[in-house]
Amino acid sequence: MAINEIELGFIGLFRVALSAPTHEERLAAIRCVRHEVIAARLQEINKKPGPDWVKHDGNRDLVAWVAATAGEREDAIYEFSRVCQAYDDRYERPLNVAEQIGKMICISIVDGKFEGVQTKDGILYQLGFQGRKYSIRGAKDKDSIRKAWRDYRGVVHLGMALDFCEELPAPFESVFLIAERYRKMLSQSCPKGTKKPYVDTEQQFFFSYESSVYGPRFLNRGLPFTLKD
Repeated sequence: MAINEIELGFIGLFRVALSAPTHEERLAAIRCVRHEVIAARLQEINKKPGPDWVKHDGNRDLVAWVAATAGEREDAIYEFSRVCQAYDDRYERPLNVAEQIGKMICISIVDGKFEGVQTKDGILYQLGFQGRKYSIRGAKDKDSIRKAWRDYRGVVHLGMALDFCEELPAPFESVFLIAERYRKMLSQSCPKGTKKPYVDTEQQFFFSYESSVYGPRFLNRGLPFTLKD
C-alpha cells in the first residue's frame, strides 16, 4: 500500500482502516480514507490560495474530476464514519493487543530468544499473565488474545512503527522504514525449533512512501485524477 506525502498526515486514519476485520473490508476502508484526504486537501486549497484556483484553465480537468467524484466522496466519508465508530466500539482493543504481541515478539527476536507464540510459556501466555495481573482490558482471556493475533498479525507493524516514532520521537516520515523493519522481523524470523515464520508474508500489508506528489498545477498538489487502491 503506497501512501503519498499528503496522506502521511492522515496515517492514523489508515491504521483505523486496518482495524476492519477482513481483508476486503480493510481495502474498502482504505479507499474511504483516501477520499477523506482529498476532501481535506480541497478544503485547504480553498482557504489558501483561495477558491480562485478553480478558474485557472490548467485546472479545468481537475475541477471536472472533483465534481464527478463528489458523490462517491460523500458516500465514502459517511462509510468511514461507520468504520471509526466500529473501531471505537469493537476493534481498537484487539488491534492494540495484537500490536503488543508484535512488540513482544520483536523484543524476543532482538534478545535472541525467538520464543514461541502459542507454546505453554510463550508470548500469548505472557501477555495473558500481564493482562490479568494489571487488569488490562482485552488481554486477560487467552481466546481473545489468540483471536486478536490471528486477525491482526498481518497489519501490526504499522501501529508498532507509529508508537516507535512517537516514543523516540523519530521523524514522522520514518514510519514506513520502521514498519518495514518490523514486517521483515515478523515474516523472516521463526520461533526456536520451527521453520514457520511468526507471520506469513502473504498475510501482511506492505507500506511504502511516495514523496513529491504533484497534480497538473502547483495549486492542486496531492490531488490525483484517479483514486488508487
